[in-house]
Amino acid sequence: MSISLAIIIILGVMALVDFVRAVIGPTAVDRILASSAITTKGLAIILLLAYSSDNLGYIDVAIVLALCGFVGILALLRSLLPEDADILTADIEHRPEQLVHFTVRRVGK
Repeated sequence: MSISLAIIIILGVMALVDFVRAVIGPTAVDRILASSAITTKGLAIILLLAYSSDNLGYIDVAIVLALCGFVGILALLRSLLPEDADILTADIEHRPEQLVHFTVRRVGK
């Protein structure tokens, strides 16, 4: 058994543990983190398959999986935003000015 195959099996088992966490997770944040971890492990598995079989076509599949995972996480996060998301967005727009003031004051000490 090659090292790549052993690592793929270990990553597959770890992805199953993350899947259990996604199903059981008591909060939505646990489920989102678990789905992100599953996507990351899937990327690693696909890239190891590309390396072990010398087939560069798998890399395209890994890139598509990464993009789909990223967009999926954004969609899940958007669905968790409260109804007053516009108020939160307006509040965040004023934060950079506060952060700049805070960092300038700390550096000046």
